[in-house]
Amino acid sequence: MPVFLISGTNENGKRETRRVEADNSQNAVREFEEQGLTEIVLHSDDAYAVTTDLFGPQPQVEENLTAADMVKLQYLTNFQLFLFYLRKSYWQLRWVIPVLLGIAVYRWDQVSGPDESDYIMLGFLLLPIPICFWNAYYSLGRKYDRLMHAFSWGNWEEVLDQVHRLRGKIPDFELAARAAVALAALDRFDEALDLMEPYEESEDVPHWMYLGRLSELYEVTGDYDNVIECMRLAYEEAPDNPTVIIDYAYALTKTNRDSPLAAELIAEAEEMHLNDLVALLLKYFKGVLELNFRNYRAAEALFRQCETQLVPLATSQALLQQIVDLNRAYLAVTLAELEENEEAEQLYQLSLPRLQALDCDLIMDRYVDAMRK
Repeated sequence: MPVFLISGTNENGKRETRRVEADNSQNAVREFEEQGLTEIVLHSDDAYAVTTDLFGPQPQVEENLTAADMVKLQYLTNFQLFLFYLRKSYWQLRWVIPVLLGIAVYRWDQVSGPDESDYIMLGFLLLPIPICFWNAYYSLGRKYDRLMHAFSWGNWEEVLDQVHRLRGKIPDFELAARAAVALAALDRFDEALDLMEPYEESEDVPHWMYLGRLSELYEVTGDYDNVIECMRLAYEEAPDNPTVIIDYAYALTKTNRDSPLAAELIAEAEEMHLNDLVALLLKYFKGVLELNFRNYRAAEALFRQCETQLVPLATSQALLQQIVDLNRAYLAVTLAELEENEEAEQLYQLSLPRLQALDCDLIMDRYVDAMRK
């Protein structure tokens, strides 16, 4: 069953972060509330929790990392991750280090100068440094980051290469979905569908998640009718899932279709418990919606708020960096509509490499049209 990371204030006024097993995020929050906690913050959305669940039981992770640790790890750079692991390692050795130092001092008092035993003890004390460095820069998580970096820049051949390297280490569905998008983008759509077909009726992969990933195949080929249809079906499958609701709304807003329905969906999602990142990204989605409604100042405010809060989190997250660029592109469109062309062009040029890499024709055409007015 999926595990959600949730923080809340207990009856003694102290903040707690726990792992909560539940079939969806809303039930996880309700269970937390039933335990008497208040001021609840959800740190995992349904997609993240289900994807993590596909890895199967991770007893070593649960033994060595608390729920609070898992929350901290989400947005750390490699160097910050190295320091985190290093502090964790030496904290676990906090009782061993004084003993070893005591033995060393005693030995130095008895003999003149260090000998082989002292070097062994020194090596033991320094051993966490290379281990933590390896975990921070060369672990499976970092290899997966390379896949996501290639994916977020539309380097499709590199995506396929990284998928091959990660076979057997990352859940099959995650790799299949990423590879399928790459194949679709490389005009190998039938192969992409074949990769996804085994998961259409999978017991392990929720059907709403399958449909969401399937929509990405259609998006990279510019088939926006099927993008929206996939998300509509996902919404029918999981109408109480805020991730699905917001993704459906975003499919409508970025294609500038049925804005009233998109507004209803976003309002519906806002009434639910959203994880902290999704709540932030909602500013971006609402900004696109306001742009579609031609409420340009409202859109500008939302895009600027999103950038201010998202940029610090996106340093080590490839997909968040992609959202930062898309947010800037939509802000550029908004400013062009407001005839603030100089700043619009600056922002557009910042985002243009990403737009071109991902063939974001809808945004690029929209910007050109706005600048012509």
